[in-house]
Amino acid sequence: MCEVTSSNFLELFPLIIEQIDKSCFLAIDTEFSSIDTNLSIKTIKEFYKQRSNFVKQITIFQFGLAIFSTTSIQHKYHVTIYNFYLNPTSINPIDVKYIIQSSSIKFLAEYKFDFNKCFYSGISFINQTQENILLNQNQPDKYYSLSINERQYLNILFEKINQWLITAHLGDKIQYELNNNEKDILNDYLIHSEIRRCFKTIWTNIQIVEQKKILFIEHITKEIYEERMENNNDDFYLFIQSLIGFTKLIRYIRDNYRKTIVGHNCFLDWLIIYDKFVDNLPLKFEEFHTLMNKNFLFSMFDTKYLALEMKQYLFTRQNRSNISNYVETLSMSTSLSSLYDLLISKYYENLVFLKPIIEITSTDRYKNEVWKHEAGYDAYMSGIVFLKLIYLYKQKKFNKIEFNEHQSIFDICLNEIQLYKNRFYAIFIPYISLNRYDINKKYKKKLQQCLVLEKHNKEQLDMSDIISHFNSYCSMEYEINRNLNKIYLLFQSEQCQRRILKDYLNHPLYKIEKFHWFKHSLFIQYSFAISSIVLTGICISFLVKRRM
Repeated sequence: MCEVTSSNFLELFPLIIEQIDKSCFLAIDTEFSSIDTNLSIKTIKEFYKQRSNFVKQITIFQFGLAIFSTTSIQHKYHVTIYNFYLNPTSINPIDVKYIIQSSSIKFLAEYKFDFNKCFYSGISFINQTQENILLNQNQPDKYYSLSINERQYLNILFEKINQWLITAHLGDKIQYELNNNEKDILNDYLIHSEIRRCFKTIWTNIQIVEQKKILFIEHITKEIYEERMENNNDDFYLFIQSLIGFTKLIRYIRDNYRKTIVGHNCFLDWLIIYDKFVDNLPLKFEEFHTLMNKNFLFSMFDTKYLALEMKQYLFTRQNRSNISNYVETLSMSTSLSSLYDLLISKYYENLVFLKPIIEITSTDRYKNEVWKHEAGYDAYMSGIVFLKLIYLYKQKKFNKIEFNEHQSIFDICLNEIQLYKNRFYAIFIPYISLNRYDINKKYKKKLQQCLVLEKHNKEQLDMSDIISHFNSYCSMEYEINRNLNKIYLLFQSEQCQRRILKDYLNHPLYKIEKFHWFKHSLFIQYSFAISSIVLTGICISFLVKRRM
């Protein structure tokens, strides 16, 4: 695994591009500043509106990229993993405001997220609309507010230039080496801009000499200075390019990559990628659907959706009872962590006769340690799950893999799952589709099971906490009452219902029971209440009349 920050991004960029070009597929993951827990949605239009509004209010902290490539051995794969730390560009008027949710920060901190690398060394990024705003300004450096470190750095540099100018003659030159601490403090364009703004008789340029960054300073006349300033457009272009930062990588993938990209439960990831690196999200889902087809010409796969579609092969009745023999914690969940643990266990080996072998190319901590919820590692897990699932699907559905000298095993397996491309997991419909001719139909299955959850002390419930506890059981919808102290869990599986009731029997905090019409229906409760009032009124009226 390689950590990428602003200090090494440009140096690593050509290598990353070369590896992407040679890959058979990419896996991605993102970590962001807040978590969306609003799931009371019934239609794709409501879902898109709610999620796009949420995405516009957050930022991305980390982008994980796992690059998988085939080898000379048919079923062996190499994977190179990158962890990109990101920080949005800040230059007036592009000064992004975003939400940071305390629970999200706490969650990342628990998994040892390095916030210093994000905020101090994060790679900048902008989308197309933001870039156009900057390009339409003649001198964006006028709007740039220098930080304390940048101002201190320039003050030291200005002092050295002043001392040199006391004895310098026209045409004299000096060199100033920017050490590792200094070269990333301030953008090259801003170094030139600030020096030229304060000194009208010198000219600067920066060159790389023997892998060292050197600032060259030349003493010139005011006439030459003014002439050069009039023709100085290249520096401005380079400045804009430096602000683009990580967006440069996404644009390369968008414009050149035509293979496969995978993620886990990744529709939100693609909304974030589009909004932060491509352009502002459109208002309507139909527009987003069209723009995604126009901008991204590769196939996208969601491993959560794939796992749900392949459950009949993944959890066969013959093997289901033996899962506990292979996996320490029994789980048929389709969460990324649960799927990964299941598919790297001997349980998977018992399902297939040919399994993919995956080898991390570089020596790093991912070989011997588990770093779940770090974007690079989650991208790696998503890629592993994807490979194992497509091998399983091919072998279970067709009972064989035909070896072909003109096709790799990966391509053979990939061809069989084209039905599932560009489809993403959703609770309220069978899937969200970004295919040109797919129709996002409403979910027609009736949710037959309903459980009622409340606290023993009748206090209000934390929706996000409930979702995190119950999402691992199966796909379900959540309805909460007006008092926020009772949640209805709606789902399809009777087996899931039995597992929940068993797990929460005599639970110290929560009380869960089956939904009963006469006990839990508000309509019945209100009807009884109204009937009681009416009956009481009739009785009182009858008694009054008798006394009269």
